[in-house]
Amino acid sequence: MTRLQVNEGVVKTAGFNMQTEKHLEALKETDKTLKVALDDPEGLLGHQRRIVFMVSVGAQQLIEVYFHRLNIIKPGAQVKHDWFKLVENNLKERLSPILTKSVNSIPKIDQILYLANKIESDRNDLVYGAPLKDDKKLKEKIDDFLELKKIIKEQAGDL
Repeated sequence: MTRLQVNEGVVKTAGFNMQTEKHLEALKETDKTLKVALDDPEGLLGHQRRIVFMVSVGAQQLIEVYFHRLNIIKPGAQVKHDWFKLVENNLKERLSPILTKSVNSIPKIDQILYLANKIESDRNDLVYGAPLKDDKKLKEKIDDFLELKKIIKEQAGDL
């Protein structure tokens, strides 16, 4: 029998928070977009904007899922992707008001924020700017996203 618990208007079932469902759907879309790009025999360059946009969205969604799984994000609060451009101390200050515990007490938070910052850095230039000449930067973004996903899965369970 599954134990249901209502906490602040959110129904939870065996550690699954119904609020995470929208984030998990966005993560499926990110994974699908990356798979299509990685499987393209013509390479990654034709997918530049989609890749960069989706790893940015994916990082934001992963972090929100992580905060939900830890039950530390305030009801109705959202993490904004552009916060990850901030230097670490400013980012932690920005996150503090939406969390119910100290940012520094969150497991692996420094590593998570570092990767999110790498993903978000130069996002707008890569989405709105000129096409890249080679795919090195795109591979780095994908690798950073996959590393972030791995860390969050290790800390919060399967996604």
